[in-house]
Amino acid sequence: MTGLQSFYDKFRYPYVEVRRHIVSTFGMSFLNGRLMGSFRFTDDGYSVRYYKDGVLYFASSNNPNDLLSSNKEYKIEGWESGLDNTEPKEGSYEVKEGKPFDLMSIDEKISFFKNLYEAVKDFRSLKSVSFFYDESIEEKEIIVNGSHIVGRVPRLYVGMNLVLNENNRTATAFYELGGSGGLEVLERMNLNEVVVDKVRSVTEVLAKGKSFGERTTDVVLSNMLTGIMAHESVGHPFEADRVLGREFAQAGLSYLAELKDNRIGSDVVTVIDDPTIPNSGGYYTIDDEGVEARPKYLIKDGKVNEYLQNRFSSSKFNVKSNGSARAANFDREPLIRMSNTFFKPGNMTFDELLEDVKEGVYIKSYMEWNIDDMRLGQRYVGLEAYEIKNGKIGDPVLFPVFQGKTTELLKAVDAVDNTLVFYPGTCGKGDPDQGIPVWLGGPNMRLRNVRIKVMGNE
Repeated sequence: MTGLQSFYDKFRYPYVEVRRHIVSTFGMSFLNGRLMGSFRFTDDGYSVRYYKDGVLYFASSNNPNDLLSSNKEYKIEGWESGLDNTEPKEGSYEVKEGKPFDLMSIDEKISFFKNLYEAVKDFRSLKSVSFFYDESIEEKEIIVNGSHIVGRVPRLYVGMNLVLNENNRTATAFYELGGSGGLEVLERMNLNEVVVDKVRSVTEVLAKGKSFGERTTDVVLSNMLTGIMAHESVGHPFEADRVLGREFAQAGLSYLAELKDNRIGSDVVTVIDDPTIPNSGGYYTIDDEGVEARPKYLIKDGKVNEYLQNRFSSSKFNVKSNGSARAANFDREPLIRMSNTFFKPGNMTFDELLEDVKEGVYIKSYMEWNIDDMRLGQRYVGLEAYEIKNGKIGDPVLFPVFQGKTTELLKAVDAVDNTLVFYPGTCGKGDPDQGIPVWLGGPNMRLRNVRIKVMGNE
């Protein structure tokens, strides 16, 4: 990708950011071993964003010459107070494919997913199984106030949706795996083992699961549950534009705008957003405003530490940008976004986490989650869930409902183990909407004296 310099030279303002952004995607979907559809498309275009007389402007087009037309640009409201003029970082970042996507033909990929279905089709409980396969390559060339940034990140994603019925009970289970890189990402997933294990586990819950009842008890959340919590109840409300109310109409507000106490969790709660993790879904080392990326400690030892910031929000908080600006496509402005958001693990093993629980529930996966617009009230319905008795995993528990306020749940955390597992996600935000690839994860985490409820009786 070349030719941006001559285009950049046509703009003379205190802040100028020009970008060429290409996202090439190929995907397939399967139902019960049959290919149901495939697609291939490329989004390729240019954008410019500049700051003039206290007003931020943005324009985008497939043709860079069109960006000079006044009818293409529009004002971006809410950033009239100034910007962080930190010198932009020049450089490049790239994720190398160990095995390029085209080393496996389309026919071979179709055969791969047909064989996955063959591995589970004889389970009587399995009513249907869908697979979603997606590979993409995102390329950016950006010039920010004269500094060049080039990025290239290939990504591979697999989602699977299982519908199972056993003992006159039905459940739908959805699991996602993925990261950045080539076909080696697919190989590391061990999908044959994963899909067989999930069918067996959910079948056992449906066949043998009993209600845990409603009570206050200890709860151990798996990496999957801590991941969605880190993203939804910490990452989103820590976006500075949301704290300022700029995302109110699109995505809601943040409880941080009204939080009186800097203490938000227990001492063992630390939540990090780190775009520099190799082969991660949200990988980058320089953001779309030319700011060098770094790990951001949103919560540190239970206390609010920093928000996700871009060049424009940071001036309102009298801090520097921490490199959190990302755009999904050429025709979208960079917004404050998460990358890879997770609870920091500790030193305890999983067995040590369990051994101090006399009675409780271990929730390994969920089939439903909800959270309010303030990101304060949250609710999860467990899918693979098990009773804990005297420090040991016991019988399956049928669909326990775990819910509470973010500020109360984070203070109830008293221990985390030493594992760290990530899951892929597509984070939505903005108007028009932008879906950004991210990772969400964490360790297994223990909460004391929290409420478990029963579905349909809340």
